[in-house]
Amino acid sequence: MTEKCIATVIENRLLCCIENADWHFFLRRLDKENHVPFSPFHKKEIKPADLAKFLPNWRSLRWKPIKNNMAGKSESFAKDTEFEINVYSTSHGNKKHQEIIEAFLAFMNHS
Repeated sequence: MTEKCIATVIENRLLCCIENADWHFFLRRLDKENHVPFSPFHKKEIKPADLAKFLPNWRSLRWKPIKNNMAGKSESFAKDTEFEINVYSTSHGNKKHQEIIEAFLAFMNHS
């Protein structure tokens, strides 16, 4: 069963929070511009199939850790054709980079 993921549009980002998870992720355009197609998902549930439309190559992304995350938590990012995704540990989470990536991929595999 897929966990419930609620999306929020904040500036140029689509922030995605999975209920009861100790990690989150966000998408944004590579050029950092606003993306109107994010708007319908604001404060609504978003499914892996919806996210796959923005990240068609999600299975084969090349992840890079962000070494100096401002919160001191694990964070990694990857770039797809038009978007960048950042996955990160929440303030109460202790997942390492690879664990967060694996959690994201497990979530997406439910599409």
